[in-house]
Amino acid sequence: MANETNFQNGDKGGSAWRSSRSSFLISVVTHVVIAILLISFGAFTVSQGTSEALRPGGIVLTQADAQAETEYLTETDVAQLDTTPTDSMEAVATQSASTMPAPELDTPEPLDLPGIAPPTVEMDANSMTEVPNFAVEAVHYELTEADRQQIAKDRAFFEAQRPKGEPTQVSIFGGGDVTGRKFVFVIDRSHSMGGEGLGVLDRARKELIAAIGGLEDNHEFQIVAYHDSTICISQRKLLNATAENKQRVAPFFENVGAFGATNHYYGLLVGLGFKPDVLMFMTDGGSPDLTPAEIKRVKKMAGSKTQIHCIEFGSGGLQQATSFMRKIAQQNQGSYRYINVNTWRAGGR
Repeated sequence: MANETNFQNGDKGGSAWRSSRSSFLISVVTHVVIAILLISFGAFTVSQGTSEALRPGGIVLTQADAQAETEYLTETDVAQLDTTPTDSMEAVATQSASTMPAPELDTPEPLDLPGIAPPTVEMDANSMTEVPNFAVEAVHYELTEADRQQIAKDRAFFEAQRPKGEPTQVSIFGGGDVTGRKFVFVIDRSHSMGGEGLGVLDRARKELIAAIGGLEDNHEFQIVAYHDSTICISQRKLLNATAENKQRVAPFFENVGAFGATNHYYGLLVGLGFKPDVLMFMTDGGSPDLTPAEIKRVKKMAGSKTQIHCIEFGSGGLQQATSFMRKIAQQNQGSYRYINVNTWRAGGR
């Protein structure tokens, strides 16, 4: 009984399996057939499309109205649509620019400020240049009494500095003539220049009395005697060559003694301080000589106005070919001479 039941169940199971397999095979065959039909239809459609000629594309303008016709635009139509607005805009802009009036500028009025008025420009027809004309208000100023006195004092000072009359020529110790209006004679009064030495001071007194005596009233002079200090005739200023001042020369030498050391540099500076036209420098040239720096200072003080003429005294022949006196004369438009005092003792010049 049990075996019969099992057999029946087995037979039913085999029938179900055979039925599902048949359904599966039918489904597969159906799908394959559908796929073949689809492929064949697509190939036919492609071959039909390629057989027709290609038509140019374009932009389609449509209207919402179903009855409106379709219009195609070509490349020429597109080019015209692209250029026409630009040309019309340029024409409008050109017309607007030519007809538009220029804007008026609002120029501010010049400010009326206090002070000096601005210059007015006038044209000079001769030179064709602009000549500014400054409108300056005239200022009235009245001089005080103190101002007038100062002006008169300054005028008198400059008047006194102005050369008066014609220049003259002077010669001492038989030398050449020197020309000027203002003369200063600087002479060494050290011991070697006195009676116990070369005896130059006494001879110089005679020479200067004769030279100064030939000056006119418009000429000026001064004598500076030095050793380690200096003395002058009367005040330390140039003296007019009046008869009264000429008479002071002889007493001056009577009161000048020959003694002490020598300071040539100091004597030259004092003589140049009078700002003469001609300075006559007389010495035996004893030590100390002037240094290069001192010679430079002498040249600076003399400037281009003062001539310095140097006379050196000695016993016998010239001992040295070069000396500070030669340099000073060369640098200051002057001359140099050497005098042997032995010729005086023999009765000569």
